[in-house]
Amino acid sequence: MFVIAAVTAAMIAILSAFNGIESVVTELFGTLDAPMAIVPNKGAVVPNDVGPWIMEQFGPESTNPIVQSASPVIEDEAVIAWGDAPPHVITILGFDSTLLHTAPIESALRSQAWRPEFVEGTPCIALGLGVRNLLGVGSLDEEKGLPALQLRAPIRGKKLTRFKERAFHSESAYACDVFSVNAEIDRKYALASLSLTRELFKRPESVTRFELGLLQGENETAVAQEIQTAIEAENAPWRIRTRNEKNALITQTNRAEKWATFIILSFILVVAAFNVMASLTMLLLEKRQDIEVLNAMGLTGWRLEQVFAWQGVMINAAGGLAGVGVGTALVWGQHHFGWVKLQGSVIPAYPVELIPSDVLCTLVIVVMIGGVGSGWMVRNLVRRFGVD
Repeated sequence: MFVIAAVTAAMIAILSAFNGIESVVTELFGTLDAPMAIVPNKGAVVPNDVGPWIMEQFGPESTNPIVQSASPVIEDEAVIAWGDAPPHVITILGFDSTLLHTAPIESALRSQAWRPEFVEGTPCIALGLGVRNLLGVGSLDEEKGLPALQLRAPIRGKKLTRFKERAFHSESAYACDVFSVNAEIDRKYALASLSLTRELFKRPESVTRFELGLLQGENETAVAQEIQTAIEAENAPWRIRTRNEKNALITQTNRAEKWATFIILSFILVVAAFNVMASLTMLLLEKRQDIEVLNAMGLTGWRLEQVFAWQGVMINAAGGLAGVGVGTALVWGQHHFGWVKLQGSVIPAYPVELIPSDVLCTLVIVVMIGGVGSGWMVRNLVRRFGVD
């Protein structure tokens, strides 16, 4: 029973660790976007009137209120340069203030407040920490003078080989803030106002996507299906993209590792179940004379099989419940006290998250493996004793 409990506790702890990693990844990669977005089926732009249509159909004032906001976003690549430093290609993410209500962007900013105000007639942008390091930008102190950056984006329809420098549209901006989400995003993105990106990329009538903020309590999957159905009814050339779909590779890889680990631990559980079978075997051998007496009194072999098989199930169930208790306590302690630390990481302690379905699935597997193994073993032994 102790072996069963140990394996069960290990299964719960490891599954919770994978859940914690998935939650952290979702949180980190979801800092700059809302739970879902309207994106084009083909091409790179969505008309400006898509946002008002979504709000009319699903906004707070509609007959089916499920969406809080539809925030226009422009995301595209541009060349950024500062002083004599070599230019770099980065991704500019432009948005308006409505996105701040549905995406925790301000929590990633050093100033904790998004202020794209103009400084001396020039707009402000926020650099990713990695982008700032690549450019070699120093202090972002307004009193000492903010770094003046040059942003250049290719003009659609103009070939670089023919038009040279005239193939780019330029805008100036000050580096007024810095943000940090994770290493990949930090060295790739800069945040800007929607008005600046409209001018830079020359998109006055379209955006890259509309980020949708949901009303509190709404289920993301149900909302996505409902909006997608409405879009298909209009035969519109765009679709819903969820946050999980955007980060599909990371999410699917983590879940595949999680369930592969679960299967491996289940095999270890099979080995542990042999301890229970060995105990039942010794018990049956000790009670052989009693079994023969009971059989002579009319207790059939099927009844005897049931008695000992249920004993095996109860041993596995007791071990499983004990393991669930120990595993839950370990996960709870790690979540609240952070026993296992991550040195030098943005996350102070190893993340864990306990999901009830994982606990139930583990307990079912424990009882099934133990029950099937015990029943098969008891049946063979009872028949060898010649009990009918």
